Amino acid sequence: MPNSAVTYFTCADFDLTRVRTSTPSMCPINSCSTKLIKVPYRRVELPFCLTHGIRLHSNTFDYYDRLARNLRDAQLRNFIVRCDLARTVAWSAQKAESHRLGYEMSEDALSWNVFVSLAGAGRLRSAAEFLIGRDIGEEPDLYLWGERLDAKGRTSGSRYPPLEHTIDKLEHGVTRFKTEPDMILVLERRSIICIEAKFGSGNPLAHRGMSMAGEKPFDHDGLLQRYLDRASPGTRRNIDRDGIGEIFHSQLFRNVIFASEMANGGDWHVVNLMSETQRKLGTTTDKYSFEDPEPHVRSYLRGDCQDRFHFKTWEELYGTVVKDNPGLAQLSSYVRTKSAHYERAFDLE
Repeated sequence: MPNSAVTYFTCADFDLTRVRTSTPSMCPINSCSTKLIKVPYRRVELPFCLTHGIRLHSNTFDYYDRLARNLRDAQLRNFIVRCDLARTVAWSAQKAESHRLGYEMSEDALSWNVFVSLAGAGRLRSAAEFLIGRDIGEEPDLYLWGERLDAKGRTSGSRYPPLEHTIDKLEHGVTRFKTEPDMILVLERRSIICIEAKFGSGNPLAHRGMSMAGEKPFDHDGLLQRYLDRASPGTRRNIDRDGIGEIFHSQLFRNVIFASEMANGGDWHVVNLMSETQRKLGTTTDKYSFEDPEPHVRSYLRGDCQDRFHFKTWEELYGTVVKDNPGLAQLSSYVRTKSAHYERAFDLE
C-alpha cells in the first residue's frame, strides 16, 4: 500500500473544485491523477482512490480498504492519538456504529481525538470546568464509549458499573443501540458529567411513530414510560412532566435520566457539545434539531437541577482549553485543520 494511503487528511489536502458534483469522477486530494475504481457500499458501489485509500460518498468520504482485509487499519487513520488504544476499545461488542469510525464526519472519532488528547495532557479538569461552569478541584476519570481510560490514555478494560446497572434497569429488552453517553467524566463521590457530542448531525427529537421490537422508544409517551416511570424516586423528583414542551429532545432526555440514575443522589450534569460552525449549516426538521436545546431541557428540570444541563460548542472548548496551550499543539492543529465535507470544519476566528 502506498505511504499516502496511511495518511490522515486535513482540509488543506482537498481541491474543492473536484467535489462540487453529486457524482465525483476525480480524487478530491490535491493534484491526484489516479483513476477512481468502484468498491462496495451497502447495495451500491462508490468511487474509491487506490492511491489515497478513501471512498467517496455524497460530499464526504471515509477511510477504506478495498480488500476489506485491513479495514480497521484504514478506519484508524481517522485517529490522531493512541490508535493502539482505539483499536482495543472501538470494536468491542458494545460500541455502537463502529463501522462509521473511519468517516470524515464521525463524531466518535472527533470525540476520541479531543478527549483522549486532553486526558494525556492532564487537561480534563480544565475541560470539565469549562463545560459545567464551576471549579471541580481535581482531574476526573474519563470513560469513553463506556470504558475507562486513565490519565495516560490507557484502558483498564472495565466499563463504568453505574452505567451498566442503569442500562440493565431501564433498557431491559432493548437490543439495538442501548443508551451510552459519548463521554462520562467522573469525580470520585462528587460529580458525574455526561457529554453528548455532535459534529455534523442534529439532536434527535421525540416524534410520532412506533419503534420496532428491540429498539428504544422515540415518541413522547414511550420515552416517559420506559425511562422516567422506571427511574428511581430521586430522579422522578428532578423531572417536571408538565414542563416538557412540544420540542422534546429524546436523546438528551435519556442522558438526563441516565446521569441522575448513575449519580444515585449525588451531583450530576449533562452537556450537549455541538459545532457552532456545523449547526449553522444544518436544517432543523421534526426529527432533528440544530437549535440550542438548553431552554427546552431546563424547562422540565426542577429547582436546582436546572443548571445541570449545559449547551457548549467545540469552538468554545478549543478557545478556552486548547488554544495557545503548548502541551496540546497536536490537538490544536487537529481542530484548526479538521475537515467537514472537505472544507474547514470549525470557524475559530
